[in-house]
Amino acid sequence: MPSAQKSAAELVELATDLRVAAGRLLRRTRAAAAGGLTPSQLAVLTTLEEHGQLRLGELAHREGVAPPTMSRTVDALLLLGLVARRPDPADARSTFVELTTAGRAVIRRTADRRTRLLAEHLRRLSTAELRAIRDVLPVLHRLADDLGSDE
Repeated sequence: MPSAQKSAAELVELATDLRVAAGRLLRRTRAAAAGGLTPSQLAVLTTLEEHGQLRLGELAHREGVAPPTMSRTVDALLLLGLVARRPDPADARSTFVELTTAGRAVIRRTADRRTRLLAEHLRRLSTAELRAIRDVLPVLHRLADDLGSDE
């Protein structure tokens, strides 16, 4: 059906269903494959992997938390050896937080666990259901790309 023929109410209902389903899928795969880390700790590791070293304030901003909260999260990750602090050569009062080799390994293992978990559950679906998922994936990727361009 062309875009002009879709009612605003239909689009809101579809958007709500999609958001809820995607959120549930994400939360459940995250929880099942967390490997003992909190969701906040995993989010910090992922952000550092995506953006490289960041100052604590920038990391807090990207994660939507207060700097003291981020400081506690980073301190816990430091104790686990998953991140390191490095002085900022341009500002002696500031430090960068960066992933360690162990932190990168945790991210890889976590992603692998999540993928295996999802694959196990996909195995339970019918051929028609799997085909439907394959058919919609390009649209979901395009939607994610479009949403990302709004940032």
